Amino acid sequence: MSSIHQNPSFQLLLTATEELILEKGCQQTTLQDIMKRSGLSKGAIYHYVKSKDELLGLLLQRRFAAISQRFYQTVREGGGELAEALGTISQSLSHVHDPRDVTNLILIYLLSKREDPVIGDMLSRLHAESIQTSKEWIEVGQKAGVIPESLDAEKIAILFTMITYGIRMKTQIAPEAKGLSVDEVHQIMHQTLTKN
Repeated sequence: MSSIHQNPSFQLLLTATEELILEKGCQQTTLQDIMKRSGLSKGAIYHYVKSKDELLGLLLQRRFAAISQRFYQTVREGGGELAEALGTISQSLSHVHDPRDVTNLILIYLLSKREDPVIGDMLSRLHAESIQTSKEWIEVGQKAGVIPESLDAEKIAILFTMITYGIRMKTQIAPEAKGLSVDEVHQIMHQTLTKN
C-alpha cells in the first residue's frame, strides 16, 4: 500500500466517507457532506481523489486489500492448512451477505454509473484485481500442496468471483430470500479446491 494510503488524513477521509454511506447511502452522500464530516477542505480531498466516485472505488480497493492481507497472514501462520486459510477468506467475505455492507452499497452504486468511462475503467480494474488475487490465493495453496495442481487456478478464481458477485446482487435484489450461508460458501470453496 502506498504511503499516501497510510496518511492519517487519507484514512480520515475514507472513514468519514464510509460512515456517511452507511447513514445516507451513496447517491445522497455529497462531497460537501464528506468535507464537513472529515474536516478536510475540498482542495485536500482533491489532493487524494478527483471525484466522490473515485473515492468510493478506493474504499472498495481498501476492503479487498484487507481481505487479501488476512489470507496471506493466515497462510504464513497456519503452516499450509487449506481449511484454516479458506475459513479466513470465508469469514472475510461474510460481508457480501449483508445488504447494508458498505462495499455492497458502493458496488451497486458504481454499477449504475458504469457507462461513465472513468467508472467503467475503475470497475474493470477492480474485477481484474479480484480475479488476480483469487488466482494468487489458489496458487499459494497449490505450492503448499494443499490444493491439487491439476486445478485451473484462473478458472476457479473466475468462478469464485462470479459467486461473490451473485451473492452481492442477491442481497440487494432479494435480501430476505434464502441464499447460501457463509458456511455453505466455505464448504463449496473447500470441496472445489480439494477435488483431483
